[in-house]
Amino acid sequence: MECLLNGEQVFNFTVDRVPKLIDETLSKNSMKKEHIDYYVFHQANKFMLNTIRKICGIAKEQFYVRIEDTGNTTSSTIPIALKQCLDGHKIQKGQRVMIAGFGVGLSWAATILKF
Repeated sequence: MECLLNGEQVFNFTVDRVPKLIDETLSKNSMKKEHIDYYVFHQANKFMLNTIRKICGIAKEQFYVRIEDTGNTTSSTIPIALKQCLDGHKIQKGQRVMIAGFGVGLSWAATILKF
């Protein structure tokens, strides 16, 4: 069995699944988008992240995208991004931050953190 990475299929999967994931995570926590102060997702690539942000109707100011310094570091993109957000004061004490990971094996997960 040959396994090839199909970028178009991965992109389509992500922009279909991640918006649903956001809604499901909010619902399970009895929250709405307005209750989330900031969003930090897996830093896959800038185009994909901006597409997800637009589909979900999240303001640019509430959505972290900064991969030019690190690139896609796979499973460590979220911790790196959180550290950058904390260092840059984008995340403050008491704020709610949704994090979401997606990718390898077409997997996905999200949670909400309170700082």
